[in-house]
Amino acid sequence: DQAGLDAARRRSNLAGAFAAAPCGQASVVVVDDLVTTGATAAACSEALLRAGAATVVTVTACRADRRSRGRCPG
Repeated sequence: DQAGLDAARRRSNLAGAFAAAPCGQASVVVVDDLVTTGATAAACSEALLRAGAATVVTVTACRADRRSRGRCPG
């Protein structure tokens, strides 16, 4: 659970949490519904790059705005 953790703690909490099967030189798209600090997307991307992905791109539907107390603006 990442709720209540700051960015540094989120990164630490996810260190080594994801693994990927070897994927050759594939280009991979990571889809995340909500980005708060980016820690989950970064951890997924790191695992994919370690597995051999040539390129990793993250696409997200919404980025949390801390000024709106974590709710998506608009």
